[in-house]
Amino acid sequence: MKLEPIIMKVALVLTVKNERRLLRNNLLYHHAKGVSKAFVYFDGTTDDGKDTIKDLSFVEIGDSISEKTYESLEFLHAFNYHAAEHHTARQCLNTFDATEKCKTLGYDWLISLDADELIVPDLEGNTDLLSFFLQMPPDVEVVNFRVKEILQTQLSATNIFAEAKAFKNRRNIKFTRQLVSKSIYNPFLNTMESFSFWYGHTMGKGAINIHADLVPHNVHRFKHKNKMPAKTISCGFIFHYHSYDFDDFIKKFENFKHHPDVFLSGNSVERLKLLWRDIVNSHTFSKDELKQYYEQNVMFSSQELGMLNKRFPFCFFPPTSRPVILSTAVTNVFKNHIPMNLGS
Repeated sequence: MKLEPIIMKVALVLTVKNERRLLRNNLLYHHAKGVSKAFVYFDGTTDDGKDTIKDLSFVEIGDSISEKTYESLEFLHAFNYHAAEHHTARQCLNTFDATEKCKTLGYDWLISLDADELIVPDLEGNTDLLSFFLQMPPDVEVVNFRVKEILQTQLSATNIFAEAKAFKNRRNIKFTRQLVSKSIYNPFLNTMESFSFWYGHTMGKGAINIHADLVPHNVHRFKHKNKMPAKTISCGFIFHYHSYDFDDFIKKFENFKHHPDVFLSGNSVERLKLLWRDIVNSHTFSKDELKQYYEQNVMFSSQELGMLNKRFPFCFFPPTSRPVILSTAVTNVFKNHIPMNLGS
């Protein structure tokens, strides 16, 4: 008897604001890796991002849904209540909306990301997303992708996804003496302060098994409607291109201008993020001064790069424990599968 091949259908959901520079390339990358449907929700965007992707037949474009859309669903109450104030609440509502569409369309997995994040099934770049999800045990409900953050070394970039190969790594760094710090200037206090060399989130992002009927817990995690935890496995990676060049740094923290000092969870926003939000939006500094600040404080100097490369040099420290790793998993996709006239 001839066995029918297993057909795996993978979808993607993005909530974006002023992400014109990244959006099209993000979608083309994930499509090349096996995503056959993408839902893009624009959240108060003022750039022409919609126009840059309207020709992509696999993309469904819309605006963030109203908190009134699912106001009758008690398990979404927190997101509906905080939707006006927190963009992450709107993002969770958009993800739920995309989940409902996936059920109707017969999709198996839904990945929820930001425009500056790419899923990398393996660091060598050998695995596509369809093969990746086919390898998941049948009882897995959520795949949590472990995050690697870009090493900020460029003042400007054309297509950062096709250019960047160096990423920060936090895996297996267990001891205080192994933690990596960076000195950053606080112009309001005229002091140098020590912060982690890691600027963005560390929780990763997830993909949900549509058949498990899950809902967002936050932008990083998912749960059952009765609040029971989902069966989760940590596998694969997410590359986070956080503040990858000066223009993106400015855009990111202009978008963050009206964000409260606490997250939706009630936890305080990190000091560094608040500092950079206030610097970018204070109107105290000229564009040239902000560019100089980015180059001297956000980017990593050649001296800092040398120090990072010297950390854990001995053979008994495996590469996955080093602060910086190199991967061409993404750059090779753009080199081999995405023509530059389409990906720019």
